[in-house]
Amino acid sequence: DLSTDHDGESYARALQPQPNKESFDMVFDVVLKVEGPTVARRVLAWMEYIYKMKRNHLAKPARKYYIRLLHAYANSRDENAGILAEGFLRHMNATGQVPDTLCYNMAIKAWTRAKRGRESAEHADRILEEMQVPKDLITYSTVISAWSSSGMRSHAVARAEELLRNIEEAPNLEPNTVVLNSIMSTWVKSKNPAAVNRTAELLEYMQSSKHAPADLISYNTHLHALSQHAGKKLGYAQRAHNLLLSLDEKFRLGEIDFFPNLFSFNCVIDAYARSQDDDAAWNAGKVLRSLIENKNGVQPDTYSFNQVFSALSRCNRPGSSRLAEQLLDYMEDAYKLKLHRNAKADVVSYTSVIIGLARSGEEDAAERGERLLERLKAHYESGKTYMKPTRILYNALIDAWAKSGKGVLGVRKAEALLREMEEMCASGDSSVAPNVVTYNSVVNSWARSGTRCCGNKAEEYLDIMWRLYETQGEIKPNDLTFNTVINAVSKSQNERKAQKALRILRRMDKLYRSGYKEARPNALTYTSVLNAAAFPALSMDKKTKRKVLDTAIFTLQELQSSRYGQPNELTYSTFLKACSNLLSDDDEMLREVIKETFYQCKDDGQVGERFLFRLREAAPEDLYTELLSEVVTSDKDSVSVGDLPPSWYCNVRAAKTQLPKPVQKVKTGTDKRAS
Repeated sequence: DLSTDHDGESYARALQPQPNKESFDMVFDVVLKVEGPTVARRVLAWMEYIYKMKRNHLAKPARKYYIRLLHAYANSRDENAGILAEGFLRHMNATGQVPDTLCYNMAIKAWTRAKRGRESAEHADRILEEMQVPKDLITYSTVISAWSSSGMRSHAVARAEELLRNIEEAPNLEPNTVVLNSIMSTWVKSKNPAAVNRTAELLEYMQSSKHAPADLISYNTHLHALSQHAGKKLGYAQRAHNLLLSLDEKFRLGEIDFFPNLFSFNCVIDAYARSQDDDAAWNAGKVLRSLIENKNGVQPDTYSFNQVFSALSRCNRPGSSRLAEQLLDYMEDAYKLKLHRNAKADVVSYTSVIIGLARSGEEDAAERGERLLERLKAHYESGKTYMKPTRILYNALIDAWAKSGKGVLGVRKAEALLREMEEMCASGDSSVAPNVVTYNSVVNSWARSGTRCCGNKAEEYLDIMWRLYETQGEIKPNDLTFNTVINAVSKSQNERKAQKALRILRRMDKLYRSGYKEARPNALTYTSVLNAAAFPALSMDKKTKRKVLDTAIFTLQELQSSRYGQPNELTYSTFLKACSNLLSDDDEMLREVIKETFYQCKDDGQVGERFLFRLREAAPEDLYTELLSEVVTSDKDSVSVGDLPPSWYCNVRAAKTQLPKPVQKVKTGTDKRAS
């Protein structure tokens, strides 16, 4: 029996069939495809071992195995792919399989796709610098892409531009479309405002270049840059829109072979949604309409509609909220009819429309918002889980009722929504638990209610919030909470409301000094206390009014010397209103206080239209003329900010609402309290 001795074993092994190249090739490919690069790497190591041990000379791995494994690492998107690919390059060098440009490119790509931020970029860059073989455009563009995704922003831009210069200086290389698109992408991701001009420069170069012609990605990247910064500079949204229209025109004329895609349209819509232009929201609607009506197969998605809803929610143009409601109806109908399969209304759509209603100031806005909430609930109860009402939506509707001008009805509706949120939270749905925004809106509903007890009710809610904070640590009253309570107190008929408002201010100051940073008073806080003094109760006698005036004077002087801010135009205007309503025209103190306030306001550069209006209202005719002697002339019927030296109004903040009309020089004799 030959199988029992050593020579017999060798003979038996020789008689067994041995794997050939096709066998190894098949096994490696199947393992790589099914198990992935990690297991395939073990197979390769086994092949190297049996070849080294001279068990099978056919097991010697061909170069193609190394290339395939690197390719697998490069496309795996595994967070460790870069580490494994870089280590494999070193192994190739050690085994005599010297990596070429293709191998290095795949290792760089593995790091880029690993999405490890700065680490990926630095390793990809290091491989680039250590390459002993020629670098090509793929090498550079992949490293630039790694820096683009690194999150390093300014450093990424600087390095990307440096790599571009390296390409331009290389004798056999010239930037192509991919490289320049990567540079543009790096600029966009940097969020640097200069990205708009730089991407415009690169796009202009590409439009006339034969080696790097602009493609749809080039145009979209510039559109993205414009949309990112449209909120900071007027005109960017219109530039984006003009570029979109020019692309459409070039496609129709056959100058380019690509039509703007959904991303192109959404960038323009987003640019208008961010823009501060008065007609931005309606222009966003026009872009959406052109997207709906185009005949090139590009259809809107949910994002397209939601960005228009967001723009309309911030628009002051009459009819914006109604347009948003009509657009929401169309969105839902079109989805049902399968006209726009990717444009499914969601809770964000409803929330944006309700926010727009709250800001619209329309008489029936809150009722319309209530109907939208009921509609949303019906969707959710029918099984559409993505339509679940959120805390943000409830807060928006409470805000709508607070601003509805419906008095007690608005308060009751706001409180009913608060109770509904509390009940859902108690049932286990913590996602709609009331937060500080919820309670602030309810407090605001009392402040706007016009009821005699609004101040007391607002203080009750402040106590509730403080109790919840101390026991649960969830509802943390902030400066807006306190300011709104002071505002509610100022609108009550309590004779001591100015003193109550000042006590709340003192409480804020004490809390802030003790480390409670959310209670930091600001200029609005002090102005709200002055507002409480500016509208004394009708039953107040002269002695009580004088005490209230002392409170107002003390409040203004404290703000002027405090670390919490400085008086602004609204502060000085409110103080003048308090003087006007607390002192009679023949009181000499009125003249002294008005004169001192005027000079302080002028020195602070806070003399705006509102202050001039209040000055005209409060000051006797001769004092008014004396104070404005530098600008009052006999041939002028009124005085406006335009008549003043710039130093008088240099610090006035532009008002968002319409200011009173320029005041007339001659008093009309109307009652000051009515004003």
